[in-house]
Amino acid sequence: MKKLIALSLALALLLALGLPAALAEGEKTTVVFWNSWTGGDGDALQALVTKFNESQDEVFVDMTRTTSFGDMLQTSLPTGEAADLVLLNCNDMNKYDGYLRPIDDIWDATALEEADFSTAYMDMAHKDGALYGIPFQISTFMMYYNKDLLEAAGIDEVPTSFDGWTEAAAKITALSTEENPVYGSGLFYCYNGQNQSVIQRFGTDYMIVGDEESGFKANLLDNQAFADAMIWMKNLYDNGDNPKERDIDSMMAAGQIGLMTNGGWLKGTLDASGINYGITRLPTATGEGLDEYALGDLNCFMLTTSASDETTAAAYKFIEWWFTGSGLEAQEVTQNVDYSGITPNAEWSISMCYLNAYLPTVNSTEYQAEEILVGLTPTETAQVQMFSAPGTLFWSDVAACNADYVEDWVFNGPTNPTYDDVQSFFAPYQDDLEGYIADYYG
Repeated sequence: MKKLIALSLALALLLALGLPAALAEGEKTTVVFWNSWTGGDGDALQALVTKFNESQDEVFVDMTRTTSFGDMLQTSLPTGEAADLVLLNCNDMNKYDGYLRPIDDIWDATALEEADFSTAYMDMAHKDGALYGIPFQISTFMMYYNKDLLEAAGIDEVPTSFDGWTEAAAKITALSTEENPVYGSGLFYCYNGQNQSVIQRFGTDYMIVGDEESGFKANLLDNQAFADAMIWMKNLYDNGDNPKERDIDSMMAAGQIGLMTNGGWLKGTLDASGINYGITRLPTATGEGLDEYALGDLNCFMLTTSASDETTAAAYKFIEWWFTGSGLEAQEVTQNVDYSGITPNAEWSISMCYLNAYLPTVNSTEYQAEEILVGLTPTETAQVQMFSAPGTLFWSDVAACNADYVEDWVFNGPTNPTYDDVQSFFAPYQDDLEGYIADYYG
């Protein structure tokens, strides 16, 4: 989709007369850019896009951030009226098969080099031998904690196990008053990514395990780690240590939550709120590292088939700038830190606490100085996606199933559940997963 921005009445007259637009001076090629970054991180992204638009006179990035991102793509891609550029999870490439534009020529069109990106993550951005994405961020889930609530509850160390989480949550909830209700735990029954990140830290695997060669199978039943996770979660809700609310982010920003799991997108919101918070790795059931699990998603810059050759070339300029340009120079949205000496890509990771797949950023002095980022960095063999094996066609269905069964379990599961209760309750969801596998093989 190509749009030309007219900067004068003279240009409008030229176009009305049918004269070539290239005769006009000062025009920019507009790249329509859609994404779902509507939280605090979206404000930082908007500031960076504005910086790009002001830094040159060839390209204008027209960005829309919306909670209706998926619906917009579904309706506009078939008609050729979608955005040129999108931020998309790699596991959604199959969902939009045929509507994404291969971008293998980006290495020739820009100064970017494929060797500068982590091989493990670049492999995820390929499909059938073609490149469809450039890594934007690794959306790792982590634990946020309210330092003031932990101190008030007499908790000296941040929990590293889920038994420790339970104990700390009870102590923090005990601080609650009618005028100022607080909760020690902030799990999201309706947020499937956050829930699955916690579930996997109990030691379980994907909801569907296996591969094309050996076959796939559902993994909810006869799974002690999964059962332990669900029992732990249900008890926190039933004990009153975890609110049955949907907007846990706002409660955390209001100082009402002690411990929670979330991604880097929450960081900007908490910075703006003034909450005294910390970030660390999620606990594990044993208190030991399980670095193979709960790492989150890989989001990429991707081009749609709605993009013309001209808007594709313009989008390449923006993507190249993202990795090689300069930062915001201490704007408030990035916590009054001077980023003028580093790239927008590095600024994004450091200010928003997102892991990075671009090796010049990862190896930079500024990135390596961030203990949280370095501490969250996964092993080379770690699972990148949490619901099913990366790239499988049933990924979206499995993710939705996770959201359904957690909410159902929280509101309709038995009190003081046992292992056998878990087997009975989740049998229908196991059947759903088996159905997805059957559909996958057609």
